[in-house]
Amino acid sequence: MPTVTALRATRREGRVSVHVDGRFVAVVGQSFVVTHGLFVGLEVSSERLEALRTDAGADRILADAYRLLAHRARSRAELAARLLAKGHDEPAVLTVVDRLSGKGLVDDRAFAAAFVADKRRLAGWGAGRMARELERLGVEADIIQALLPDTPAASADELARARAILERRGPARPPLEPARKRAFDHLVRRGFSTAVAYAAVREWSAAPTD
Repeated sequence: MPTVTALRATRREGRVSVHVDGRFVAVVGQSFVVTHGLFVGLEVSSERLEALRTDAGADRILADAYRLLAHRARSRAELAARLLAKGHDEPAVLTVVDRLSGKGLVDDRAFAAAFVADKRRLAGWGAGRMARELERLGVEADIIQALLPDTPAASADELARARAILERRGPARPPLEPARKRAFDHLVRRGFSTAVAYAAVREWSAAPTD
């Protein structure tokens, strides 16, 4: 019967190389070794050995997922795409992502809310750019719509933010037409709608200067 012949610590802290009958099987975490009751001399059936390989694959995916999430929060789709790019099997990746979602470690609503708050406060993005980026990251449309609604109150907030961005640049200086165009283009690049950008530029350029 196949026998565990070595459990060797790797250069990566907390990871262990498992060998059966002198052959490498997988690199797993220390918790995996404990959970599966592995020790040198343990006899394993062919069925259990195959199950260990499957579980070890999930353990590697989980370890990669934790490293990615430690760097920054991610949407479900983005995390899955990054794990697939590392060469992991798709069904196993989706299982791990579901597992992390169940633990609350991957939450598209929380991710999108934090993303919007960050881009509004630190980057000064408009709703259009935020919506496009969230869509690119795989966030569902209903979540985006809830966070970035097309309502009069939301439009008024967008206009106020756009006007504040222009005011931080200083007052409009003659010649006004080139100044207005530069300000308009600046707001559109940030993701404000053309209607909001036009209104903000009109108010900004109409303000008295010293």
